[in-house]
Amino acid sequence: MISIFDSRERTPGQGGTRIAAALFFHPFTHGSQVLLDEFHHVAERASSFHDGIVFTNRPIQLHEKVTLKILKKEPCWHGGLRVGFTSMDPSKMDPGHLPPFACPHLVMQGKTWAAVLPDQCIEEGTILTFWVDHRGRVFFRSQQEARKLPLLKGIPVNGRLWAIIDVYGQTKAVQILGEHAAVVQILGEQAAASLSGGDVKECVICCSHEANALLQPCGHATLCYSPAIGLLDDLEQVPVLRCASVSPSVK
Repeated sequence: MISIFDSRERTPGQGGTRIAAALFFHPFTHGSQVLLDEFHHVAERASSFHDGIVFTNRPIQLHEKVTLKILKKEPCWHGGLRVGFTSMDPSKMDPGHLPPFACPHLVMQGKTWAAVLPDQCIEEGTILTFWVDHRGRVFFRSQQEARKLPLLKGIPVNGRLWAIIDVYGQTKAVQILGEHAAVVQILGEQAAASLSGGDVKECVICCSHEANALLQPCGHATLCYSPAIGLLDDLEQVPVLRCASVSPSVK
């Protein structure tokens, strides 16, 4: 299974809802060992076990969920992922002056609050979420534990806060997921044929490619990949695609 992420984060605004900026890793301010993919959704530590600090590209709103997926684990090291928040604007920071560790080095500099996640949260494939509430408390939740668990407290919430993630130790690579993610499901040939009643048909828009996308919740299966993704700009349907699996490329 692969995922496509709809960057439209809905948050309350005057006169209804507004569209917040897409959430991804800051493209310039990060640790010296960090490699980012072209969309800045995947952060991988090139070598060693440190210098893997990354930040979000924009401030995080109170109660906004920051969701991560553990893509790679490197068991030869000790310890794992650290997460938290900082009141320092990453765009105004010098990447060359970032310390090798979020905990304790960056925390000791002030204006940053971070903590180590439990070992069960650093297994490959784990999806976890963390957030800060209006009382300055940070909670996290993972697929292994349905209830929210406390992580930090005492964070000042009267200013802007960016999320900080330290890709440390056994945690080799992470992916940041949108709070409202459009999931792309990979289906086999048998399932693909069943969607079109046994016959694979052409896309009704381009008329040249196989109709390999299923829109949810309406159930239409008459488009190929590109037009289906284009619908994310205008509609709420989620495309479920029959296509080959694609791994995130890191540069």
